[in-house]
Amino acid sequence: MGSFGKFQLLEQIGGGRLSEVFRVARRNRQRGPNIALKRVIPALIGEEAFATLVVREASLLTRLHHESLCTCHEMGVVDGCAFLTLELVDGCTLRALMRRMSQLGVSLPASALLGIGQQLATVLEYLHSRGADGIVHLDLSPQNVLLSRDGRVKLIDFGIARYLDGHDPPPLAGKIAGTIGYMSPEQAAGAHAIDERADQSGLGILLWELCYGQRLFRGNTAETWKRMRGGVLPVTTPPADRAPAMLALIRRLLAVDPQRRFSGIGEPKQRLAALARSPTEGEQTLAALVRRLLAQPDFDPFDKINLRRARARHTAADVPTGEVPIAGEYEALEIRVDLGPGTIAAQLREAIPEIGDGPPSSPFLKVIAEPNVD
Repeated sequence: MGSFGKFQLLEQIGGGRLSEVFRVARRNRQRGPNIALKRVIPALIGEEAFATLVVREASLLTRLHHESLCTCHEMGVVDGCAFLTLELVDGCTLRALMRRMSQLGVSLPASALLGIGQQLATVLEYLHSRGADGIVHLDLSPQNVLLSRDGRVKLIDFGIARYLDGHDPPPLAGKIAGTIGYMSPEQAAGAHAIDERADQSGLGILLWELCYGQRLFRGNTAETWKRMRGGVLPVTTPPADRAPAMLALIRRLLAVDPQRRFSGIGEPKQRLAALARSPTEGEQTLAALVRRLLAQPDFDPFDKINLRRARARHTAADVPTGEVPIAGEYEALEIRVDLGPGTIAAQLREAIPEIGDGPPSSPFLKVIAEPNVD
């Protein structure tokens, strides 16, 4: 696929309107683990907001250490294009698993569903309970949940995450940000005050879809937005093999009024654990399922069909490579948490002269939409 600075691009494994993610290897090295590289879509590299989002995400991830999060290795700039590198997960996205279940006409085993729910609730509890550094994720969509062949869940993409105390807000200029169909009612309505209960709603949407085997909020229409903001659930007969306690839990997570949800994510985590027959059953079932899918030649673990459609919108001239020496070309930048003078944010601003001091303005900031998939 070409090169990008000191990296060899092997295949694209993720992306959306704002960024693209590749499986990469370091050039001129015969051995060593592959890693994931996330970069701003080349057509957008001149916009301040997108470079700042990458800096924020790298800064956030260096503060976080949890088995259900990917480690951030480094961050830098190639030809004015900001990027970060991450731990590469050997597995698939939750969206790919859901798509294959739908294609086969089968439902996800209850134990696997509980395993996914428990692991997501556990990592959300970690994010929410970090005191002054507490974080609300705000983008619990299926493409942002990775499933490893060992049955582990990894939550990714902290581009629009917010600190719960309001410091260092994302540079979104007051726009609605999130994946269409996976936002809480208050998030979809553009509410300024959003707390950790918004992630309960995101978890509820995922669990609802895993239970019922269909999308909860489909498409990008006025009716979809009305239903998201009003928390209007479809009239659907519950699957016979789903426990009533599970369905009741989901309904409460999806309550329109945040006050009617749980006071914290710890309680739904405990309820999910109580529904499981053993602490490890869900992880074991999920591992067996993911391994079986990965062994199928026609399984698309990262929705590459939709990624190819996205790549077709960019020309070769758009893509930075680092092959031509220019001022500010990436060589090595240390990740630092502080965003003040002399840190990575300041270095990034020096490397990208197009960045200005005014508020960012872009149609892409209105909504970060999911790929067009059925």
